[in-house]
Amino acid sequence: MLGQRKAAHKTATIVVGMALLVSGCRTDREVTQPKPQPVTQERVDAALLTVEDLPDSFTAAPEGSPIDTEVIAQHECDDTIADLEPKRTATADFTGSGTRLTTTVAWFPNAGGAVDQLYRDVAEDCAEVVVVEEGLSLRTSALDYGVLSDDTLALKFELELATGSIEERDLIIMRQGDLVSIVRLTGPRPSDKELLDAVVRVAIGRLGVLAEDTT
Repeated sequence: MLGQRKAAHKTATIVVGMALLVSGCRTDREVTQPKPQPVTQERVDAALLTVEDLPDSFTAAPEGSPIDTEVIAQHECDDTIADLEPKRTATADFTGSGTRLTTTVAWFPNAGGAVDQLYRDVAEDCAEVVVVEEGLSLRTSALDYGVLSDDTLALKFELELATGSIEERDLIIMRQGDLVSIVRLTGPRPSDKELLDAVVRVAIGRLGVLAEDTT
């Protein structure tokens, strides 16, 4: 009799354990995800680089360069940049060590891919440009530096001035869907690629947080 009770108890324990296991492995449970948040100005502002992300030699400039600032104002090859009209945008500039760094974040609802293509077209149209009346020449090429991804476009604009000096204008365009983050570094050639790599890593991370919260 005792043996029968033990056997029955063991069987009941196995059945309960199997029931718990099956209930724990159910695939019909609803998986909930946080509801996407709106792309507010505050969230766009928070995705910018700050002076704390830069070397101590950099300080914040009084005003930031807007996203529609052309690479070279004296030529039509990049005039389409002036047509950029994001729904939300934020920008900040920093100066240091003879260079100027601009960070920009913008939201283009249903048009993020068009922004990426715009900059690719500008790179092609500005590949070899001479502005005779200004004594300027411009060469555009892909920028080879550190961190890159399929959603990152890195361009190098080399502007030769009438004095013979060469200024390098690096432009890094990062995109996640309709959200775009741009880092620009302007100064004497060659530019500081280690600085670019470091700040672009930060910018990509902040853009990712913004995209995750809002999509």
